[in-house]
Amino acid sequence: MRRFVLLVFLGSMMPAVLVAQLTFGELVDRSFGSDQVLVNGIQFSNQYIRIDGNPYFMEGRFRTGSLCINDQCYEQVRLRYNLSTQKVEIEYQTPRGHLNQLITVPEQMPAFSLEGYEFRRMQLGEDAPAYYMVLTSGSTNCYVGWTKDVLGGGSSQESFSLPLRKYWIQLGQEWTTFDDRRTYVRAFPRERQKEFRDLLKKEKFLFYQATILETADMVLATIRLYEEGEGP
Repeated sequence: MRRFVLLVFLGSMMPAVLVAQLTFGELVDRSFGSDQVLVNGIQFSNQYIRIDGNPYFMEGRFRTGSLCINDQCYEQVRLRYNLSTQKVEIEYQTPRGHLNQLITVPEQMPAFSLEGYEFRRMQLGEDAPAYYMVLTSGSTNCYVGWTKDVLGGGSSQESFSLPLRKYWIQLGQEWTTFDDRRTYVRAFPRERQKEFRDLLKKEKFLFYQATILETADMVLATIRLYEEGEGP
């Protein structure tokens, strides 16, 4: 009888013993797969359930994009960009077929792309490091920083603001920032400011109302206009 009990006890312990013999790396591989550079961050939890709206670039669903972590780049990654936290979130499938989400570490991710838009983590001026949409034509670059704030609180329901944006343009060796019509025009050489004022008027463009696509189109039109005037 004692021998039977001992055998039952040892049999019940076998899975635990086998698991204990696995290395940490093997346990991680079993849960997440072998690429621990990509699957590296904080487990996602929804902290916005009581806030109206969403904090994301575009809307809250995951989209296919690419990203770089340290010195490795990955294609066909499911991700979304949180404008409130300035962090990228990844959706991935474990070897067992479960969908997991994690929040990446910005200091380890210098760049990513989403829906054809390129983002680069930079520190411009005295602002804290953040991701900026990179728009380029010829030798001229413009960088658009996107954020969302939480509005309300106290006796009113909290909600996310519309996307806020800040623009930096690099003209030669000069860096200039703008965020409305007045500062936009002043970013360019004085002798050419009328051209850009006329462009805004023609397109009826308002910086605070523009969609992502409208913003990208206007910035690229701006850069092209500037480059045409700077040519020989």
